[in-house]
Amino acid sequence: MEAVKEEKKIDLSKLKEKLEMLTGFDIEAAEAEERAARNMAPDVSFSKRYQARLAAKALGCTVDDVRALKANEYNVATALVSDFLFGSLAAEAAALPTNTGK
Repeated sequence: MEAVKEEKKIDLSKLKEKLEMLTGFDIEAAEAEERAARNMAPDVSFSKRYQARLAAKALGCTVDDVRALKANEYNVATALVSDFLFGSLAAEAAALPTNTGK
């Protein structure tokens, strides 16, 4: 059983804005950290633990601080990161011209 960490007050209201400030270096560093932590998901972008790590980078706290959030707040944080990573991709893909191969 994992030890329960003391909950640190984290303000999620600015998470979306702070995610926009991340760089490719931050994304790659978070992926490398997840691989070092033995996250073997084929694409870590879909992993809640990876998303928590990106939230932590954006918010300037530790991943354990994010993981210690109450379940509903943790789900909000990871959902915001997921939306940041994938939210506009469907719209962008739909806007691409269709290649019919002719």
